[in-house]
Amino acid sequence: MGTEFKELLAKYLAKTPKSREAFEEVSRYVPGAVGSAIQFFKPYPIFGLRGYGSRVWDIDGNEYIDYCMSYGAMTAGHRNPSIVEAIVNVVKEHGTLLGMPSPLAGELAKEISSRIPDIEMIRFTNSGAEATMYAIRLARALTGRDKVVKMEGAYHGAHDYLLISDKPATIKILGSYDEPRSVPDSLGTPQDVVKLTLTTHFNDVDSVEKLFKQFGNEIAAVITEPVQTNMGVILPEENYLKELRRLCDYYGAFLIFDEVKTGFNASSSAAYLEYGVRADLVVLGKVIGGGTPLAAFGGRREFMENITPVGRVVHYGTYNANPLCVAAGLAALKKVFTPEAHERMKNLNYELFKGVNNAVEDSKIVASTVAKGNMGAIYFGLDKPPRNFREAYRVDKDMWYRYWIAMLVEGIIPYGGAWFEEWFVSAMHTREDIEKTIEAYYKVLKIIKG
Repeated sequence: MGTEFKELLAKYLAKTPKSREAFEEVSRYVPGAVGSAIQFFKPYPIFGLRGYGSRVWDIDGNEYIDYCMSYGAMTAGHRNPSIVEAIVNVVKEHGTLLGMPSPLAGELAKEISSRIPDIEMIRFTNSGAEATMYAIRLARALTGRDKVVKMEGAYHGAHDYLLISDKPATIKILGSYDEPRSVPDSLGTPQDVVKLTLTTHFNDVDSVEKLFKQFGNEIAAVITEPVQTNMGVILPEENYLKELRRLCDYYGAFLIFDEVKTGFNASSSAAYLEYGVRADLVVLGKVIGGGTPLAAFGGRREFMENITPVGRVVHYGTYNANPLCVAAGLAALKKVFTPEAHERMKNLNYELFKGVNNAVEDSKIVASTVAKGNMGAIYFGLDKPPRNFREAYRVDKDMWYRYWIAMLVEGIIPYGGAWFEEWFVSAMHTREDIEKTIEAYYKVLKIIKG
């Protein structure tokens, strides 16, 4: 790395000595000193102390404008007053866990159904990973089939069903483009489970149809994000989602839209609705919990009535739909994520998107950008936005890392700490935040160009 970057890294080390100390101490008890592997980056992660609105502060007292927003879960804003009030009230008046159904869950279910008509019935879980797992279980139960189709590079949670061909150590282990291999992302994944997950390419209808022609009577479901995240932000091409719907209908498979990240972020409700398609099952998370552990899966009544105790497809969970999380979710959807608020977030995001594009042109680096709703991404080394994971993987990862460290030094968390993440503009970001961030881009892109 060049001298300028070494100087930047030295500034990062000088800026975060308490984070380094915490990392070394916590590493003695917690693997990698993080609660989730995505929180780790070299030389060590920032340890947070508090957040408010669009800002977070680390244990060294440094202030950052935050565009990670807990990977899209905090886009209401850190300590949003409406959500804080709802949480305090429910703890004081109801408690956090009662071990019995709560009417608050019914209110949240009704609110979600009013915004996403395909969700006639819903069940709540604690995480998006749980929700996708149960959606797959339901699709398998109702089709009597075992295989599932997912998009290469897509993340749908860390369970064995779907942690397949997500973020490989090298692209070569995924096989050829025409014959992609299903590769487990984690040791300890049974090969018999891996065989049940078929991988294909986003924005490539022919590759999906090829799998259906080969395994049509064995495929229970296709699961996809309507707008791909966890590989930046990749938009669906015209009619692509409609073609998925057609194939699923023809072969009798479920179409499951994973809206954990995109729901109420990429769109004012579910992102897939903007593309004129219908879902069999929809998975939600992040926004619907208002920053608390809450997710859900839902769909048409005829499908959901097969969930226990009405049907025989098992769904359990002590913490499911607990009053604390449901109250936070109600406040988030009813008081924060209004259509007007989403329009404001979208407009601010477009200002950021334009500013980043201008900074790219000014610096004369090779990079492309994408924006959708309140989300966006930058791809270093690519002169146009990618169509799928294979194209996104060609991003200049060394340049991305230089950009990451340089932005932290400038007091900006540009998004989650990996090249495949994306930025989020929250309901509490301001125009001043956007202007400061664009200024940082102009400075940083010239530095990292080397």
